Amino acid sequence: MAVKKEVSLLPNSENPNSFSSRLIKWSTTTGRVVIIFTELIVVCAFISRFWLDRKNSDLSEILRQKTSILQNTQAFESEFKQLQQKLSSIKSFYANQPKYDQQLDSLIKSTPEEIYYKDINITQDEKTSETIINSNLIAYREDLIVNFITNLMVNPDIKQVDIKRIEKKSKENQYDVIISLVFNSPKTNGK
Repeated sequence: MAVKKEVSLLPNSENPNSFSSRLIKWSTTTGRVVIIFTELIVVCAFISRFWLDRKNSDLSEILRQKTSILQNTQAFESEFKQLQQKLSSIKSFYANQPKYDQQLDSLIKSTPEEIYYKDINITQDEKTSETIINSNLIAYREDLIVNFITNLMVNPDIKQVDIKRIEKKSKENQYDVIISLVFNSPKTNGK
C-alpha cells in the first residue's frame, strides 16, 4: 500500500510560538472572519447599488417633470403679473374718475322705451363739477320725442336741456335727435 503524504503549512509542533506559525494560525482563523465580513460589505454595497440607481432615476424623473412644469408656468406667471399690473392701473385710473352712474340712471328713468341712443358722450366741467351729456338718439314717433323732452325738463337732476337738432328722415321714417343735458353738480343736488 502506498503511503499517503500530507502537506501541512502549519509549523512543526516543536515551535508553536514562532512568527510564521502565529501568522498562519491567525490567517486561518481570524483572517477568515475578516475576509468574510469584507465580502459581505462588498456584496451589500453591490446589491444596494441597484436600489440607489432606481431611486436616482426616479428622482431624476421627478426633477425633469417639475422643471417642465416650472418652464410651462413661467409664461402664464408673467402674463398673470402683467394682467395684475394692468388691472391695478385701470383701478387707479377709475378711482380718480368721476362716477356717472347716478346721472345715467336719472337719464334712463326719463327715457321712454321706444327711444334708442346711438351714442352718448359724458364729460364733467372742471370748474362747476357739472356733468354734461351730449347724445344722439332715434325715435320713430313725434309724441315720444315730446314726452322725452318733457321728462327731461321736469327731472330734478337735470339743470339744463338743450335740443341741438331734430330731423326727420323721410325714407327711413325715423327722427334723429341731438340733445345736450347739463346735470346738477353733486353739491347742489344734495348727493
